[in-house]
Amino acid sequence: MKKAISITLSEDNLLWLRGQAARTSRGSVSEVLNRIVGETRKAGGTDPAAIRSVAGTIDLPDDDPDLERADAQIRSLFALSARQPTLVRERPAATRTKKARRG
Repeated sequence: MKKAISITLSEDNLLWLRGQAARTSRGSVSEVLNRIVGETRKAGGTDPAAIRSVAGTIDLPDDDPDLERADAQIRSLFALSARQPTLVRERPAATRTKKARRG
């Protein structure tokens, strides 16, 4: 899931990002910036002072703060999803044809 945000960049960084985006198939500055951030995160590029925990980023329900009913809730959601019909289309096996040799 993606979320729109507003950022402020120096003119030279914005120009560079636009140049990078122009070379991609979509031409999107957002896509380029998202890719760069993702690659940096995967490579472990973080500020040592940055928060490295998800604690405090998840809202727990007021009526079940210890998540005692979480398993039952997930199971019911899964069961509901599994009951819904799913359209499946199978493709026929590809046939191979040999081209006649021209002599």
